[in-house]
Amino acid sequence: MKIAKSRTRAEIAALREAAYLAAWPVHRQLEAQQDAELRADLTKRDHMRADFAAIRARYPYPED
Repeated sequence: MKIAKSRTRAEIAALREAAYLAAWPVHRQLEAQQDAELRADLTKRDHMRADFAAIRARYPYPED
């Protein structure tokens, strides 16, 4: 018999937050947002969004 432990939503949220900050520290997130808003350069913001999507895929929320 196999026992599978699933993580809670709070545990997944903490893992995601740590992964977001490891990949994109706050100062880099702000820089990406400012480039997008002030200079209309979406390169960094799009890269950040893609990285965040990959993190969400790696740490999906459990199905209720």
